[in-house]
Amino acid sequence: MIHPILGNRFGKIAFAAWWIVVAAIHSAVLYLFYGVSLLSANIDSFVWVVLYALLSLGLWFWVRLSDIETQKPFSVALNHIGAAVVSILLIVSLHRYMLILLFPDDKDYIAFLDSSLPGRSIVGIFFYILIALVYYLIIYISNFREKVTREAELQALVKDAELSWLKLQINPHFLFNSLNSISSLTMTSPEKAQDMITRLSELLRYSLKQSPGSMVSLNDELANCRKYLEIEKVRFGSRLNYNIECCDECFTFQVPSMILQPLFENAIKHSVAQSADESIVNASITRSEGYLFVEVSNSLPELPTSTAGTGVGLENIRRRLKLIYGTSEFLKVSKHSSRFVVVITIPVN
Repeated sequence: MIHPILGNRFGKIAFAAWWIVVAAIHSAVLYLFYGVSLLSANIDSFVWVVLYALLSLGLWFWVRLSDIETQKPFSVALNHIGAAVVSILLIVSLHRYMLILLFPDDKDYIAFLDSSLPGRSIVGIFFYILIALVYYLIIYISNFREKVTREAELQALVKDAELSWLKLQINPHFLFNSLNSISSLTMTSPEKAQDMITRLSELLRYSLKQSPGSMVSLNDELANCRKYLEIEKVRFGSRLNYNIECCDECFTFQVPSMILQPLFENAIKHSVAQSADESIVNASITRSEGYLFVEVSNSLPELPTSTAGTGVGLENIRRRLKLIYGTSEFLKVSKHSSRFVVVITIPVN
């Protein structure tokens, strides 16, 4: 840790201002209450303040060595008692010696100087304690800020790690089924197979290039979702139909990357994957009072066959929203007689 006074411009200014005030008070007390001449009072105060200012600068290094967090309190107290006695005796002696040299013929002042030695020593001890406490307070505040910063950085790393883990949980069944569909198309329709490979590669590239917690425009996120839906449409054919409605002013708003695709995955899992009939997935995106509302709904089959899945779809979204925005209340799920509806709320700012 750098010296709080020597390594800081504001610290130097505050340090100089403090000792100027102390010198002025010291000089005024000597002149007004003890009858010392103005010249003698000013010189006395100047020498006294310079010596204690030098002590206060050097005391920082002694305080740093006497760390109360790593050493025993008794040892720290003993170190400071010894340092205070030695430094105060040295300052009082130097102060007396220098002033006697400056005023050798002023017997009254020298007599006053000798009689004031006990009081000066007590004041010196007070200043020593005050300076040491100020330094310990500075160290405490600095350590506290550093601790808070480290904890914030650690929380950010943990948050990023969890976001990475959540974002990379792409449904493996989607990949396996897409590859199987591509394999079949290579025999029956090579052009469709090539188109599907292109869409799949773009989808994976979009997923991998996003950093944890990154924000993208709604337009880019919807474009990625359309690629996903087109891939699934190749697989399911006429059984899957979708419609996405979005107001023009919403396209530029920022949303968490890969936050919408799991909604469509969930919709397909609850509809077309369980029915031999046509299923419709509808998405509606609106803005109101500083929030984006994304609603994705799908028709439900009359006789669902299975609800098995990986279990990470909607829970993935819920946890990501909580990590990013601090609440999981931005995800709402409702099930009606013929529709399954999921609504997520995203703050515009």
